Amino acid sequence: MRGKRLKFKRLRWSRASLLLLSAVLVGGAFVYTWQHIGLSGAHVADAATPEAVVSKPDSTGSTATPAESALPAVKPGKTTSAKPPASQQGGTASEKPVESKPSSPTAPVKDVHRKLVALTFDDGPDHKYTERILDILKEHDVKATFFLVGTQVKKYPKTAKRIAEEGHSIGNHTWSHGNLTKLSAKARAEQIDKAQKEIVKATGTTPRILRAPYGAVSDAVLKSVHKGNMKHVAWTVDTKDWAGSSVEDMYKNVMTNTKEGGIILMHSFGGRKDALEHTVKLLPLVIRDLQAKGYELVTVDEMVDSEQYRSSVIK
Repeated sequence: MRGKRLKFKRLRWSRASLLLLSAVLVGGAFVYTWQHIGLSGAHVADAATPEAVVSKPDSTGSTATPAESALPAVKPGKTTSAKPPASQQGGTASEKPVESKPSSPTAPVKDVHRKLVALTFDDGPDHKYTERILDILKEHDVKATFFLVGTQVKKYPKTAKRIAEEGHSIGNHTWSHGNLTKLSAKARAEQIDKAQKEIVKATGTTPRILRAPYGAVSDAVLKSVHKGNMKHVAWTVDTKDWAGSSVEDMYKNVMTNTKEGGIILMHSFGGRKDALEHTVKLLPLVIRDLQAKGYELVTVDEMVDSEQYRSSVIK
């Protein structure tokens, strides 16, 4: 009986030894696989880290994270570093950037040829004809130039202000419409300066142009004008509206004699009784037909700024 027990114990220890030996062999094989193949073999998946980005398969069926797609392929045995886009390098890209053109010019183009004509009105303002002329200009969306007399501006400052507010140019026509060629240098300066101050007071606009009453100009007069940082403006077509010329005669005069760079003389105050009624009737006709002939109606200031004016008329 005792011999049978001893034999049973030996058999149990033999089985235990076999199990232990098997465990050692399996463990060694596992360690070998870990070291040479790793856990990302064909049948083992790595655990995703929190930073991992999963992308949807593309049309080829492959999947790649954005970071992987941005990196260049690396050939075996060589190292490389991905360069950031040119916009992040602070340098310039190999391709020239596309330049956007401005939607509109930032300054007037002076070398473009334009058929410019200026409508001008002397001796105002007043509360009768000047207002009606302004209404017609507004209706036709045309800008004109008004050479104002200082004493009239003092009487009708609101009308003078309206001229400026509606985008027309204002020129100096002296204080009291005196003949500047017959005045001393001091008297000329007073006529010009006093009118200038009254215009600025009423309109907030400082005239850059002057027209001598009666068109009476001399070298001495021009010197006085230039001393005030202004240009003198004459005319190319005189409608003689102040004399009561008929609408038909004035229309024919304007349409026949107006050329590029032309400056048309009319009045918004003064003249013979009711003479300027003809001016009011003439104005819409010449606006319509001058534009139909391709003329651009502008202010004298715009004509000067464009540098497309007659130097014999504007000095």
